[in-house]
Amino acid sequence: MLAEAGELAGSLIPKVDRFRGRQADDGTVPGATEEDRVLLGRIRDEACAWYERQGWGGQATALAADIDGWLAAGLDTRPHFARSRDALQVPADGSAVFFLAPLQSTNSAPPVGRRLDCFFALRKEPAALPELAASYPHPKNNCQSLILITGSAGFRQGNCLVFFPENVAAHDKITEQPYAMFFYNKMRKIHETYALPGAAAVLTPESLPRASTGLDADVCFEARAIWGYLHDSMHYQGLWPFDEHISLKMNWFVGLLEEIKVDAKTVLACADSGVVPFAAEQIDMILLERVFRYPQADDATRNFDSGTGVFLYSWLREHGALAGSPADGGLLRFDRAKALDALRDFVATVEKLEADVTNDDEYRTAARELVRRHLPAPAPAPAGAPRQRYVFTEDQQALLRAKQGLDRMPALEFERAEW
Repeated sequence: MLAEAGELAGSLIPKVDRFRGRQADDGTVPGATEEDRVLLGRIRDEACAWYERQGWGGQATALAADIDGWLAAGLDTRPHFARSRDALQVPADGSAVFFLAPLQSTNSAPPVGRRLDCFFALRKEPAALPELAASYPHPKNNCQSLILITGSAGFRQGNCLVFFPENVAAHDKITEQPYAMFFYNKMRKIHETYALPGAAAVLTPESLPRASTGLDADVCFEARAIWGYLHDSMHYQGLWPFDEHISLKMNWFVGLLEEIKVDAKTVLACADSGVVPFAAEQIDMILLERVFRYPQADDATRNFDSGTGVFLYSWLREHGALAGSPADGGLLRFDRAKALDALRDFVATVEKLEADVTNDDEYRTAARELVRRHLPAPAPAPAGAPRQRYVFTEDQQALLRAKQGLDRMPALEFERAEW
């Protein structure tokens, strides 16, 4: 696989990076030239030949059709790569996967948009998964844990951990999610670079959760993959399971509560069951990522994940799990026992909401009211300005103490030698 990765990194990936640099965020190529068209044709030919050598003829056929269609329509039109999206087959555990299309590499290094990207990865499910699944069965598991081996800038640089079919640039919307891929080997560097300093700027040193600090690469991968499995399985439980209410759960307010709820239930499973491997590591990783890394995003007041972190910070503050005193010099003390109690209360609150509402409109209204308790509505935006979902309160501004220093750091680069 390293030899195949070297082949991709030596020829195809530099071409993809060059082309994606010519694109706008919507995937179009402003002022496209003949050189752009020739470059895309070479990418098509090289990628399709690589697909064919691997025995992945279906992906080659789909990619060729998608690129030819785009060239015919003009590169000033938005790309439509539904055929490539739908031709991708889920790799078996221990097998490789390669994908190329214009897509949204979420949370990657700027520029982020529907730009041409590719990744080559190995599927590697956690060793503890079969035994864990006996205690925590997942009725519709469609997630894959991956080791990213190489890729274009959207995956090789920055914090993009995920690839979903809905990320692919296409004119239609998906009606089901046949795969959900996660590059968990990127987690350790992301966590230690951003989440830990973000927390250290807010918490007193003696109360800073440290179980997820300094983990071996394999342990961090396993812990993060198990978190991912438990998190996803929790979506399918309860009165309003995600798979039966996808449209509702995509609502910004409903989805925000849903994401916090399933992470809270994952933390509580780690704390209470006695059967979840790497339980302490997962608890600290979840809390530090959710509360102290996600709000650091440049678009935090528009970013869904950031909103979950800011909300959870205030929920923990309200329940005394994050508290300060004059002797702490402006820092907050983290209380693990109170944090677990706060998460239990949050789960109970959301599940009561779900029991009380009788239809989608009632759910959306109740979710908005609950979210607005901790995420105040913004003032109306000027015409043409990006839509803000909430504003930081004065107390929530503490979450941004480390942001200026972290913003000055170059985007993380993931090289094959590290994996």
